[in-house]
Parts: sequence; structure tokens; C-alpha cells
Amino acid sequence: MNRQSTPGAFDGKAAWKPRWMIFGLSLGFAFGLTPQLVRGQTCFESCQNSCSGVPEIVRQGCVDTCASNCKKEPPKPYGAVAFGTHGAEGISWARQTQDEADRDALASCSKIGTNCKIVFRYQYTCAALAVATGAQHYEAATGYSEKDAEANATSVCQQSWGKCLTNLSACSAAGAGRAYPPAPPKATSWGAIAYSTADMGAGWSMGKSDRPGAEKEAMNTCSQRGRACVLRAAFNKQCGALAADRDFAGLGVSTDQRDAQRKAIDECTKAGGTRCVLHIAFCSF
Repeated sequence: MNRQSTPGAFDGKAAWKPRWMIFGLSLGFAFGLTPQLVRGQTCFESCQNSCSGVPEIVRQGCVDTCASNCKKEPPKPYGAVAFGTHGAEGISWARQTQDEADRDALASCSKIGTNCKIVFRYQYTCAALAVATGAQHYEAATGYSEKDAEANATSVCQQSWGKCLTNLSACSAAGAGRAYPPAPPKATSWGAIAYSTADMGAGWSMGKSDRPGAEKEAMNTCSQRGRACVLRAAFNKQCGALAADRDFAGLGVSTDQRDAQRKAIDECTKAGGTRCVLHIAFCSF
């Protein structure tokens, strides 16, 4: 996958640049500029990268000022994956709302093909999309890093559709929860997970105002992908995850996303799975 370079990062030759440019950089950070995040980076990590090429005499001040500004910025944890016809696909990351993430993923996908739909949502983690030969079938999965997400998505896809290739991956504020507290939860925010063990079809919903609405959307989405969907969980203001290995599946629900993911994998393993990987992971706050 082609990775982006850090926007605004120096090329390592900053030592010979004019003094007015050094002054301008310091002044820019002093007035509250912070670097644009690259996939999977926290704001502080982007500060370190952006300031790495600055002459040593001002480097520490650059990092300190930038990091101070990072504390004022809210996290941007939302991401989405879209898929359409003729191999069309798109991914978004580091968006402030789920609607924004959906919109940008669809826009990216629509530049390549038609009939684009959101097929996966994620937040505070990494995600990847693996597409089977022929570009008719796909699977998405999450992971602690892009590499993990790619391996998980490929594994799930191969189990269902044979030869698969990971085309897209990104991290959306992965690890940001360590630096920023989550936004205050809504009074009600229901999510649900439905799953068809026979063919590994899945459906989910999030941010719904009532439990029946969340369950209905999860089942409807799952029914488009699987033949024997069963509602596996419904939860309010929590995170949910589902791990699977062919006929074996495990579910995890927790206020912490990583805890939910661990529970799902553990439950799948206890059920008899030997290659359990995350198939669904999201939070409904």
C-alpha cells in the first residue's frame, strides 16, 4: 500500500535553509499550527516528524509548542471503508464524525466505480479491506496496526472466498485514547451485531436511539450477506466485537474497545477456533 508522507515535513536538508525560514517555522507553531496527521499517528508523533528536519537550535521548542497545541485538539477517531462495482473501493480515516468518514470513503470509492456502499466502520483502531479474485467479494477486519489489520482481513477473506489481496488499510487515531479522553457519551446510543456462521456474513449498527432499531438494522445488513443471520448482541454506550474462524465465533462487549476485541477472540478460541480473527469491531457512544 502506498503510504503518505507527512504533510509539511522537512526533507532533512533544513540546516542550510535561510534563517528567515527557520524563524517563520517557529512563529508558525507559536501561533497554534499543528501538523496534519498521517495514518495511525498521534498528534504528538506528527509533531516529532514535522520538527525532525528543523535545525537543532530550535527543534525542541518546535516539538514543545506543537505538542502543547495537540492537547487542545479533539481526537479524530472515525474511519470507514466503501466498496462498489468493478473493483471500486475507498477508505477514510481520522475524521471527526462517522458521517464525515462515511461521506469521504464513498467519495473516494465513487471516483473509481459505481454503486459504492459503506461496508465497514471503525474508530480508534486500524482497518483493512481484502478483495477476492474477480473483485466480487471482500472482507474487512481491524487490527492494532495496519499490518495486523491487513493480515486479519486477508485471513477472513481467504477462508470465505479463496485467493484474496489486501488493497486498502489505514489507522484512525490508533492509540489516541491514551492521550485524549473520549467525548462525553450520548444518553442513548444503541449498537447491535448479527452474524451468519454458515457463510460468515455479518451486519452491525451503531448510534441508534433505541434497541429495536439497532437490532433491525444489524439483521437487515447481515441478511444481505449471509443466509442464516442470528442477532448476537445489542448494547448501549459500549463497544462490540466479533471474532470468527469458519464455524466458530466469539463475541465481546465492553466499555473499552480493545477489551471487547480480546473477549471476542478469547470466546472464539474457547469455542474451538484455532485461527480466530476479528471480523467486526466498533463502539456505539
